[in-house]
Amino acid sequence: MNEPQTSIDKALKIMIGLGILLPFLIASYTCQVISSGLLEKFLLFGPVFILAFLIYWIVVRTIVQFLEE
Repeated sequence: MNEPQTSIDKALKIMIGLGILLPFLIASYTCQVISSGLLEKFLLFGPVFILAFLIYWIVVRTIVQFLEE
């Protein structure tokens, strides 16, 4: 009886892991390509990370809503 709960927990852990890892990788790569100075990289990382995270979150929520219907 615990099988559906464990699969939901695994899916949730994967979604959270990807939700942090993918925006981090996108922001790091973007900062490396666009800016050359350390301060520029630091100032650019935050907004790019937040934007990538929000895009990921919107896509995940849309997919979840389609699967629930």
